[in-house]
Amino acid sequence: MNHDVVNEIELAVVIPAQDEADVLESTLRSLKRMIGSCDQIHVIADHCQDATAAVAKQTGAHVHIRSDNGPIGKGPALNWWLKQTNVESSSEQVIVVLDADTRVAPGFFAVIRDRFARGAAVVQARIEPSTPAKTPIALLASLSEIVEQRVYDQLRSRLGWSIRLRGTGMAFRRSVLEEISGRLHTVIEDVELTVLLGAARVPISFVSETYVIDPKPEDEMGAVHQRARWLKGQFHVLLSYPYELLRLLAQGPSGWSLLASVLLKPKTLIFPIKIVFFSCTWLMATRMGGGWLLLALVSLIGAVALLLECAALLYGLSLINDKLSTIYALVVAPVYLLLWLKSLLLALASKETWLRSRNAPISQPMRETSSVS
Repeated sequence: MNHDVVNEIELAVVIPAQDEADVLESTLRSLKRMIGSCDQIHVIADHCQDATAAVAKQTGAHVHIRSDNGPIGKGPALNWWLKQTNVESSSEQVIVVLDADTRVAPGFFAVIRDRFARGAAVVQARIEPSTPAKTPIALLASLSEIVEQRVYDQLRSRLGWSIRLRGTGMAFRRSVLEEISGRLHTVIEDVELTVLLGAARVPISFVSETYVIDPKPEDEMGAVHQRARWLKGQFHVLLSYPYELLRLLAQGPSGWSLLASVLLKPKTLIFPIKIVFFSCTWLMATRMGGGWLLLALVSLIGAVALLLECAALLYGLSLINDKLSTIYALVVAPVYLLLWLKSLLLALASKETWLRSRNAPISQPMRETSSVS
């Protein structure tokens, strides 16, 4: 690859942030040491009540203060930012979206730049989950993410299929993101973007050779809030994009795989449901006369699929440092279903649009009046 072509790519790191002053400064200082001399860092201070904008300014980032009373969430914030910066930006600009507490691997931006120089339209870097608290909830979430990426996303990538976006560590050619961003309105923009891009047959490439470090909720309440937000968002996606979902279904195995990766949750519940279903199918096959062969075949395919899932889980477990704690977390996994039940009840009862997975710090509110600085 011609290095001049790679270096000519305009790259913008965008961090949508709502009351993230407590974690933002260290993230920005880390990023500034890693980006190229011509790259830019943009922070969207999205209806903030804390010092997020001030912190971003102090570290030299381009700060965009959103206070338009529009819908809360990273998707609407990204759409707003694209409109604010449209005039001075190239349609070929590469936009890297990160969370306020995300760290990137050494050489991350060079790998991303190279992928787009080779013609990528949308990419998702590998997520390396961080679990400093070592709670069963965090360890199970970490294991699930590792298995999903190291096994299933790798397989999808080898087959030439798209993978799902994960909210951070994702990058877009600006023209592609601008085309669909106006439709973003739910609190799970990663699922929305995955569905919209998949339905439009825009490939999402897996960049497994680099990664971002993504902290997991450290306590139960944070995990409950996060999953309640996911459930609320999934319901909105199902209602908002029936046509796009049908288009994905019509694409065959590649579309089914993409839909399963974003909508078949919680896996903690789905896996035992599969066991019960295929067990019942086998019992019915053994007690029936005609038609038993078809049921037996279904149960056999299901058993093979479940064995492959177990093998994938064991492989993911081999990649984790703290194996004993993770095995214990698997043993108590049925209790994890109670967490999802709490999340479902919160999703149904809560009137809040954005449920934070990390406690907001107690700080002096800072209200800003300018829109872009």
